[in-house]
Amino acid sequence: MLNCKEICRKIASDEYAEATGWERLVVRFHLWRCRDCSCYEEQLQTMGASMRQLLHEDPPAATTLERIERELLNRAEPRTPPGRTHPPGSPRP
Repeated sequence: MLNCKEICRKIASDEYAEATGWERLVVRFHLWRCRDCSCYEEQLQTMGASMRQLLHEDPPAATTLERIERELLNRAEPRTPPGRTHPPGSPRP
C-alpha cells in the first residue's frame, strides 16, 4: 500500500494520468480513506481549473481574479467527503 507522500506525488504529477487500472484503484481507495490526501487532490483540481480559466482571458480582469479568489476560499471550507458521515476536522460521533 502506498503512503500519503507517494499518493500526493502521484496525483500532483502525470503518474496518476498514466497509471494502470490497478494503480488508479489503489490511489482512489487511499483518497477515499485519507481526508488529508483527498483535500490535497481537491485543492490541486481547484487551482488547475482556476488557472486554466485565468489563462483564457486576455488580459485577466481584476473582477476575475477576485472571483477566483472567492471560489478558492469557498472550496477550501470543510465538506463531507464521499463515504464519510461528518466533515473533515469535526469530532467523530
